[in-house]
This record gives sequence, structure tokens and C-alpha cells, in this order.
Amino acid sequence: MVEFVTEAVNFSIWDYVVFGVILGISAGIGLYHACTGGKQATKEEFLLAGKSMSSLPIALSVLASFFSASTLLGTPAEVYQQGVTYWLSVFGAVLAPLLGAFLFGPFFHRMKLISVFEYLEKRFKSKAVRLLGGILFIFKSVLGMGIVLFGPSVALNAVTGFPVWATIVLVGLVCTFYTALGGMKAVIWTDVFQTVIMLSGMLAIIIQGCIEVGGFEKVWKIASDGGRINFFNFDPDPTVRHTFWTLIVGNFFGWLPPYTVDQQMIQRFSSATSLKQATMQVDILYVTGALLLNIPGMFIIITLCCLTGLIMYAYYAECDPILQGVIDDPNQLLPRFCMDILSHAPGVPGLFVSCLFSGALSSVSSMLNSLAAVTWQDFCLLNKRAQGLSERSATLINKAMSAGYAAIGIGMAFVFSNIGGTVLQMSLAFNGAVGAPLVGIFILGAFFPCVNWQGAFSGGVAGFVLSMWISIGAYVTSPEVTIPMNFSTAACPVMNTSNEFYSTTEIALTFTTEETDGIDKLYTLSYLWYTAVGILATLFVGLIVSFITGEYFKTSVVLLNGPRTQYLETRFIVFEFIAHKLSICPLFSSVPI
Repeated sequence: MVEFVTEAVNFSIWDYVVFGVILGISAGIGLYHACTGGKQATKEEFLLAGKSMSSLPIALSVLASFFSASTLLGTPAEVYQQGVTYWLSVFGAVLAPLLGAFLFGPFFHRMKLISVFEYLEKRFKSKAVRLLGGILFIFKSVLGMGIVLFGPSVALNAVTGFPVWATIVLVGLVCTFYTALGGMKAVIWTDVFQTVIMLSGMLAIIIQGCIEVGGFEKVWKIASDGGRINFFNFDPDPTVRHTFWTLIVGNFFGWLPPYTVDQQMIQRFSSATSLKQATMQVDILYVTGALLLNIPGMFIIITLCCLTGLIMYAYYAECDPILQGVIDDPNQLLPRFCMDILSHAPGVPGLFVSCLFSGALSSVSSMLNSLAAVTWQDFCLLNKRAQGLSERSATLINKAMSAGYAAIGIGMAFVFSNIGGTVLQMSLAFNGAVGAPLVGIFILGAFFPCVNWQGAFSGGVAGFVLSMWISIGAYVTSPEVTIPMNFSTAACPVMNTSNEFYSTTEIALTFTTEETDGIDKLYTLSYLWYTAVGILATLFVGLIVSFITGEYFKTSVVLLNGPRTQYLETRFIVFEFIAHKLSICPLFSSVPI
């Protein structure tokens, strides 16, 4: 039987040492790349790593950037509270890198863009659409930084009592330091290092957790008895939080923004080594492989996180730490679990907290570098004075912008500290809602040649407004339908007035929802559908406005497959055919089919 800890468990000196060393290594990587190679003296070096990176570090960097502390903290908490059904999301998630690898990735790599939104101006002949894309990305990234900075700060507070505000500032400063000094090279190589730390921390918790409970077979039995082995729920109701359909289809849409048109991914493609002696096909495969490597990586990380949630439930099945009053936030479940099972091993809890911080550092550093790139390319260069600046001055401005965005991200983290729910839901809901119109605009440009800039702009605004309206409304009203789950304190040691411990009777906690009607019914939609709603709204409005404006043949179109080359003859002929068949308007004669 599990013996529950009744007193506070805190970091040892060795935990602080391990934590400090890992943060120091991340900062050191930035310092190293600031003093070697091109010394980050040019925009290409700072923003594109001198176009010298190979597939494996790019793959690990993309993986680390999109799997932040939100995933590491939120997924186990989700499984603990709602069951292992969330694991099905991995099958929806891995479809997005496939689409990115074979359609979007090769195109963007060939164009060697610094900002992905340069494509929008070429396609729609409109700076307005390009600027809209840039604004949406900036807003999305600022929200994302706030979420991933908040998550590990709560974790460290749970296990050490270290103030949340101080942790947010600390992580923000470390990110700013190595991103501003080392540029994209530092971002990519620290991501590689941090990926190793994340996997090490999760494996340590899983192994020790199974030992504490009595083996994986017992973990599975306890989870099954508690109703947590609930893989398949085919309920077609879109308001149910997690069903087979929301986790496969809804989650596929949710992962489209980061793996198809996200600036962070595009910069990594553009930073890949160009194989000058190779054919175009081999050069593109070099980058495509980096995205395909994300598929097993995604599967492993999500599976480990879900397994951690099951083990955590088996450990706390008869003494829920939230009901017991030990913690007061679902995001603190995993840190508390770590301290309960690993506090006897000096340095290991420090490794775990470093694991969470590595997730945050990798995500924030990528966002900072990408934010600087988009701001410079899409906004600053509109000013003729900026166009005339020297390479050195332009690079210094990009570094300063990285630091400025870090300060904004720190401020946003304090905003999210006052919002309820797991960081996983925050991340998927808000990032998906803002990323949806971006995906929609690119789909309009790629598959619908009749769409003009008015349609793309209107569709993007409509998709953003609708998806954010639902996201914010859902958080304000909290009406989401959930499956009731029981939690117990039957085995918890509780202190009475005589300062003696005794066990309570069993207590059950269930999620309840009130009946909703009218506009509030819209807010009951599962958060995993927000991205799909935003994309569909963008497409619908974009097509309607383009039809109304009637300027079908006044703008030459550059489809996503771009100019025909020998490589495209063999690789993209299928995509061209699909784009042709799906188009609701005739293709222009200038586009070869």
C-alpha cells in the first residue's frame, strides 16, 4: 500500500545544483555560438543559423518547440482527471507533420523565406494580407509565451515554494540571454539538449512511479477500477470534451498550424544546409526527413505523458492531493507526484523540474527568434530607412526585438496565472484558435485560385474573431461537458484537533455542468474543435467575399506548388491535380496543369 507523505517535501541542495547546471548549460550554448562561427553578426546568421543545420537537430528542435511544459504538465493531469482516452490524440497529431512534410515543407524550403508571410504578399499581391498574417502570428506567439512560462513556474512553486513571479522572470531572462546572443544556432542546439533532458525526466518518473505502486500490472488494474481506461468514446456530440472524433479529427486540425505554416518551422527549414552538389529532389528530401522524424518523436512523448498520468492516478487513487488540500491546482499534480516518489534521490527532483523548464525554454526561445524575424521582415522593412541600414545595425535591432518580446511574454505569463484550467487546455485552445485563420488563409491561397486579397483578408479576420470569441466565452462561462470521474481521500492521513492522523471516509468529486441555451450553447463546444471552426470560418468567408467582389481574373496567382521545375514534375503533380479538382473556379492559364 502506498504511504502518503504528510509533510512538505522540498528541494535538496543537490536538486538546486542540478537545476542550476542545466540552466547554465542552456545559457552556455548561447554564449558559445555568440563567440564562434559568424558570431551572429548578420541577419542570416542570427535568424537562419547561416543555413548550416542538418536534419536531425532541426527535427529535434521542431519537436522541442511544439512540445513545451504545457504538454509535460498538462497531459498527465488530463489523464489523471479524465482518463487515458486522451492518448488517442496522438493519431490525429501525427497526421499534421505528414501534411507539412510532403506539401508545405518542401515549398517553403525551396523559397528560402525568412518570413512565411512573404508568400501571402506574392500570392494575393497585397501587403494587407501579409500584415494580417504577421499580426496574427505575433499575437499567437505572445499568448504562447505566456502559457509556457506560467506552467513550469507553477511547478517550481509547488515543489520548492519559490515564488511564481520570480520563476517567470528567471526563465524569461535565461531565454532572452541565449536567444539574443546565440541566435538560431543557439536555439536549435539548446532544443536538442533540452529534448534529452525532457525525455530523461519523464523516464525517471515513470520507472520510479511503477516501482512505488507495485508494477505496471497493478497500475493498469487500479486505473481500470477507477474508470481511467476509457480509450473509445464514439459519442458524436461535439460538446463532449474528449471523444474519438474530437481527439482524432479535432486534434488533427489543432496541430495543423504548427506543422504547416508556422513561422518557427519555416525558419528551421530555411536554416537547413543547402546541398549544392545534390539534385533539388535530394535537397528537399533532406528537409522533409526532418519533419518525418517528428512523427515517432510525437508518439513517444505523448505516450510517455499519458503513461505518467495513469501511474500518477494509481498512486493517488485513494488520496487525491487536491481534495486533501496539499495542492490547489491540477498543474501542480505532476510536480507533487515527483517530489513524493523521488525526494529520497538527491538531484532527481531537480532533473524533473529541469525537464519542465527545458520544455519552456525551447518553446520561448523559438518564439523570440521567430517574432524578431517576422517583425523585421514584415513590418520594419516597410520603412525605407530600415531598408538602408547596415547588416550590423539590422542584426542588433533584431536582437533588441527578441529582448523586447521576452518582456511582453513575461507580462502575459502573469495574465495566465489568473486563468483556471490545465496549461494543456490553455495551450491547445488559445494557440489553436489564433493559428486557425493563418492555416485558412494559406489554404485559400493554395487551393482556391479564385480567392482575391479581399476574400483572404476578410476570411482571416472572421476566422480569428469567431475562434477567439468561442475560446474566451468558454473560459468565462466554463460550460464544457465532461465525463464525471471519482476522486477519493479514503486513505489520506488527516490531522485532527489532537494533532493525530486518521483516515477519512471516501469522498467523490464529479464534474457537473448546467443546462445552457442560446449563444451560451456555442461555448459548450469541445476546445479541440476551436481550430477546425476557425479554419472553416476563414474558408467560408473568404470564398463568399471573393465571389461578391468578383475580381476573379484580375490577380495573377502563385499557387503553393509554385513554378514548375523538374523536381515538381515528379513530386507535386499529384498536389497540382488535387488543387485543380478542388478549385471552385477555373485555374488561370498562366498556371500549368
